[in-house]
Amino acid sequence: MTTANDIVNDIFSAKYNSRPESKYGSTRSTLFGKFYERVLSRWLEESKECSLRRWPNKAVHKPRIYWSKISLDSFDFSAQEEVRRQIDKSKEGRNYCTPDGVFEKNTRFYLWEAKNWPLYPEKGPKTQIWNYLITNPWVFSKKFELGGHEEEISGFWFSYWWIEEHDKKKIEKMVNSIIGEGKFEIICTKEILRDCIVNQYNWYIEIIKQEKANVDSFFKQLLGEK
Repeated sequence: MTTANDIVNDIFSAKYNSRPESKYGSTRSTLFGKFYERVLSRWLEESKECSLRRWPNKAVHKPRIYWSKISLDSFDFSAQEEVRRQIDKSKEGRNYCTPDGVFEKNTRFYLWEAKNWPLYPEKGPKTQIWNYLITNPWVFSKKFELGGHEEEISGFWFSYWWIEEHDKKKIEKMVNSIIGEGKFEIICTKEILRDCIVNQYNWYIEIIKQEKANVDSFFKQLLGEK
């Protein structure tokens, strides 16, 4: 009997990527990457009893973090100079970043950045996540702007396809020892997907059916069908 665990372990398996056209699962991972944030954001709202900030038209209202407002003076960590270089380099071009969303819970704000990366053929998730964090230093910010208003950041939620639990805890502990206990959390997309498959939430089924209809219609058009 196929279980939800079997499905999520197999969904980006190499057996589906044997043809040159889909090396590294590009078709599957790219397709999933177009709508997985819808699933994650709804799951986070439900499980953490929070709300994702949206515009009146329901589009996600993305926050801004300005590099000029990040100070590393209160932090002490081995990669500090590398982070400082990245901030200075960013100031030379665009002077801010826009995380994928901001959740509000009990008047506290949590910034969310989502990365898919279901396959990592090079150095693995632990190195990939750490390299991302020191070259994209939004986690060192204490404030963000949303709709012209500046707000304090209570925490950072970082979504990633999958990382072993002991490596996940190690990175969280390392980052939290720098920016403040409990402020940084890694959320595994694979675990959320497994939970959605098992529990068959109505909102999850609705999202998947909507996306399936869009894809089915597109491929019918490519085949010259109505």
